[in-house]
Amino acid sequence: MLKNTFIHIQGLGIKSEQRIWSSGVHSWDDLRGGGCPYFSHMREDTIKQSIEESIEHLSRGNPNYFGGLLPSNQFWRFFPEFRESTAYLDIETTGLNSWGNEITTIALYDGKSIFTYVQGQNLDDFKEDIKRYKVLVTYNANALMSPS
Repeated sequence: MLKNTFIHIQGLGIKSEQRIWSSGVHSWDDLRGGGCPYFSHMREDTIKQSIEESIEHLSRGNPNYFGGLLPSNQFWRFFPEFRESTAYLDIETTGLNSWGNEITTIALYDGKSIFTYVQGQNLDDFKEDIKRYKVLVTYNANALMSPS
């Protein structure tokens, strides 16, 4: 899906993206290989430059680039490309206040296995285990990208 996405490019939103698709441009490669009648030549050159940057960041496996440009409700678009490095987290605590609050349990699902970390048993293992993933999706569906 990511290679069919244009809304991460500055100045383009959902409506612009739908117009691009309607003009017959359905992927980054389509735009690179031809033009888009929807844009002026100058705007098209800027968009093509953004596409080249996107291709570079995708080839390096950098979800942070896309996470910084896509609206948070559109993070699902980069899931197929980063499926193997995505984990889903649910964290339970003793409370929601900022004082006296401790993590009691963490559940992590990586698309294949569920791992649980429990205070007093193996909670400290989480710090090392989580380093395997580039994208973390929290219970409330926010995606967090790891440092590059």
